[in-house]
Amino acid sequence: MEYRVLFHACRDVPPAKKDYRVNDFVENLVLTVVDFMTRTKAVERAMQHFEVYAKKDAPDLLGLKALLSQYADDKVGNTVLAQRLWGYNMWTRAAMLRRLIGFFEEEGVANQEGLAQWAMDAQFKTHFEGRVKGLGYAVFNWLVMRQGVETIKPDVHILRFIQSTIGRRIDEKVAVESLVSIAKELGIPAYKLDWAIWEASRETSG
Repeated sequence: MEYRVLFHACRDVPPAKKDYRVNDFVENLVLTVVDFMTRTKAVERAMQHFEVYAKKDAPDLLGLKALLSQYADDKVGNTVLAQRLWGYNMWTRAAMLRRLIGFFEEEGVANQEGLAQWAMDAQFKTHFEGRVKGLGYAVFNWLVMRQGVETIKPDVHILRFIQSTIGRRIDEKVAVESLVSIAKELGIPAYKLDWAIWEASRETSG
């Protein structure tokens, strides 16, 4: 019963206006550590700052690593680094970026082509869980979604949408499984359903 109620609610959500896939390795790395538990406006400003003030010095992995190497890997150094990258004092996210780069180097992923291939084969439990401190299931799903993998990012918008629809909160993995199944019934990629719900949630809250 709940599933059908959720199905009808998803069917009524307007299609997403934008495609949020990202075909740039460095941008994917940066978004992975910035775009979670952060307000959308702050993420947008951080990425705009990165594009204007840092991207020219970090167009690829080698450039990004060279930029990071200019700053000490401690709270002070990472705070200055975060200001350089994003214009915010998000020093823990700068530290996460270093760890994420190290993780992908261990995986043999050094460019966008490698990331896209890794994403298509990766499973959270097997390939990501516990590998990068601070980055969990929702972050993993958002990362692989940006590469075109058909899944759902179980963030606050998705979980609130489901709760408001069926009247109770459900586990994030159950939420992903349910919405992926519904997307298949609707004949659309799961990531497009995710983005449609996210855009609708922003309009409602805005």
